[in-house]
Amino acid sequence: MANRNKSYNEVLAQKFKKPKYARGYLLNIIEREKLSVDEALRETIKAMGLKYFADKSGLSIQAVSDFVSGRQKWSMDKLSNHIEDVFKLKVRLSVELPRTSKSA
Repeated sequence: MANRNKSYNEVLAQKFKKPKYARGYLLNIIEREKLSVDEALRETIKAMGLKYFADKSGLSIQAVSDFVSGRQKWSMDKLSNHIEDVFKLKVRLSVELPRTSKSA
């Protein structure tokens, strides 16, 4: 993340304390930026702050840092658990038929 001034960091940290904002942020970057769940979680953690996520998830800052930097990959179960704990969201895997035109 680029260098940010202290007041910007404080404002952003306050926004992420609101569960609705944090959920919306994560869902938005999954849907609009087409990021995978783990990529979106990494970006969200960077935005909300490693320490805040660590505190909310019960993980050490080092474990969160290792995940964000890509030194550690989390299983889908671990991703699901932390997303549920921190954001109060359920993660589901789904397989669907592609949308087709009526002429097919």
